[in-house]
Amino acid sequence: NGNWVTEKDVTINGKTTSQYLASVILENLPERPFNIRMVRETADSTTDQLQNRTLWSSYTEIIDVKQCYPNTAIVGLQVDAEQFGGQQMTVNYHIRGRIIQVPSNYDPEKRTYSGIWDGSLKPAYSNNPAWCLWDMLTHPRYGMGKRLGAADVDKWALYAIGQYCDQRVPDGFGGTEPRMTFNAYLSQQRKAWDVLSDFCSAMRCMPVWNG
Repeated sequence: NGNWVTEKDVTINGKTTSQYLASVILENLPERPFNIRMVRETADSTTDQLQNRTLWSSYTEIIDVKQCYPNTAIVGLQVDAEQFGGQQMTVNYHIRGRIIQVPSNYDPEKRTYSGIWDGSLKPAYSNNPAWCLWDMLTHPRYGMGKRLGAADVDKWALYAIGQYCDQRVPDGFGGTEPRMTFNAYLSQQRKAWDVLSDFCSAMRCMPVWNG
């Protein structure tokens, strides 16, 4: 009807030596379109001992429905801003990596091989450079799978390379570790040959086109 309606009153009390960030959730909103405004009732400070300048930084629309994010890892966090002094927190994540195709007789956790490999593959997590390279060569979405077929890649050579990478070597602290592992993420599009060369460099080899 053209009149403003007060949806929520917010009171901010406390002290901080830096910018204080706060979020307010408005519910029971009317049908769109509608306007939102923020009005501060406290007068501007006239002394250096009090800084109460207030800014509306942004707003986010929350849609309470199930969403599908194909090929994407999504993380949602809700924290109390008071725990961080009103400052924007920094969040770091340890990325384990993708589920890729590995030999059917391979245990990627123990890095062991059982029996004779029949050439078949199975999905599993692995940071073995040989099978990370296989994934990049054959995956049709982010790899070269639309250009190369599985028959174009010598998987038997990769099998031998993978076994070499999994051999245990001294870690310099009295224990052992795999000879080579591959832990990386791609954040931008690059030439395929450059990416493959980087993958191969992790296991001291180089790609060769034969065909």
